[in-house]
Amino acid sequence: MPQQAIVDEIVSRVGDLPAIPAVVAEVLRVTDDPNSDMAKVSAAVQVDPALTAKILRVSNSSYYGMKQYVGTIKLALVILGVREVRNIVLGISVFDALQNKALGGDLLREIWDNSLRVAAIAKHLGVSMGLGLQGEEFITGLLSDIGKMVMLNCIGLSYLEVLKANRTDPVALCKAELHEIGCDHADIAMALAVRWNLPQPLADALWRQYPRAGYSLRTASDPKLAAVVRIAKRAAMDDFSGPGKPLCLREEEAWGELANAKRPVPPERRFAFLAAFIEELKSAPRLPL
Repeated sequence: MPQQAIVDEIVSRVGDLPAIPAVVAEVLRVTDDPNSDMAKVSAAVQVDPALTAKILRVSNSSYYGMKQYVGTIKLALVILGVREVRNIVLGISVFDALQNKALGGDLLREIWDNSLRVAAIAKHLGVSMGLGLQGEEFITGLLSDIGKMVMLNCIGLSYLEVLKANRTDPVALCKAELHEIGCDHADIAMALAVRWNLPQPLADALWRQYPRAGYSLRTASDPKLAAVVRIAKRAAMDDFSGPGKPLCLREEEAWGELANAKRPVPPERRFAFLAAFIEELKSAPRLPL
């Protein structure tokens, strides 16, 4: 089925998706304008002081892994660049726009914490392997569960029960979503990204965060971005202390896409590489929603 037909089917099943937040629309407009300077980008972000504060908290956290502290959006733009700051703005503001606190603060906290882990692992992979991504891996990881949030908003309590019953197994959750709703949370994430005209590589990676029959990672707009997000998604839920092989190490298609990275991680080093970073994340301070 063509991609647009898939999107149309998804949207028809879950009802009206939310409109793009005003701050996101303005940041996209300003950053797409070749005549815009850093002052205009900074002004567009700082329209929302609460969002600005959260952007700085995330940027300076161990999840993002930046070496130099930034206290203002202007400084972040100087150190990180416009594209990377834009990506952080997109990730955080989209997540904020989809929160539905009426459906349970504990569940939202769980989704936020896991999304940060996925984002951090994806960025660690991207930076360590020299993939040349500019925050795209972080934002895509951060938004990997937005489909769950959309379904919580659009479907409500009936979806909440499906989510609670499968909260520790994303593959089982996708199967339950397909059975109960007719699409899964990765479908919804892609639909929202397309509706909001977010970058196509982001939409493709969100849809391919789990294997898709008949769709290889190579057909994504940015196969490496899709690959790191798929590995990170698995790694965030894996148990590296147990006797079995973590599921993220079995993602052969994803690792294959990263084999020609500038600094690839050989198979014999992957366990230690990921386990050490995930252990570091356990001591990272929790970030407020």
